[in-house]
Amino acid sequence: MATLEIEHTFNCSEATFWDRIFLDPEYNERLFKTELKFPVWREVSREERGGALHRVVQVVPYVGELPATLKAVVGEGIGYEERGVLDKTAKSYKVTVVPNKLADKLSVKVDIWTVADGDNRCKRKVRADVGVKIFGVGGAIEKRMLADLERSYQKSADFTNRYLAEKGL
Repeated sequence: MATLEIEHTFNCSEATFWDRIFLDPEYNERLFKTELKFPVWREVSREERGGALHRVVQVVPYVGELPATLKAVVGEGIGYEERGVLDKTAKSYKVTVVPNKLADKLSVKVDIWTVADGDNRCKRKVRADVGVKIFGVGGAIEKRMLADLERSYQKSADFTNRYLAEKGL
């Protein structure tokens, strides 16, 4: 199991982040399809249950070139279903990733939360736990997945601040 912990500062309040950015269709479309170049990012369902918002997203991320050893294991068409629960009171989003391949060998859990950082600013904190149980290449796949996550979250942070400025939020 490998872990990534990162944080980024946004030029908006926590309420703006959760209520006007995080679930906004235009924001998500531009972030995932244009900025991150994901071939597929599609919200499959969204429903309120037990005081929390449950959301399922179908994803095929852009992964670029893979080393031959990794490509031999995971093949083409790497995708997953993101099952997330947004707790607006706790200002947190908990995600379980269910891969379309090797689901019994891959485990990904992501926790996202915010904390206020002065007037009209907040920090988004992310903790991702990745486990890959594939003899010989598990550690390499974990490192690659964490590097891709870190890169994607940095790009999303840069985009989010540009988007906030553009929209006057």
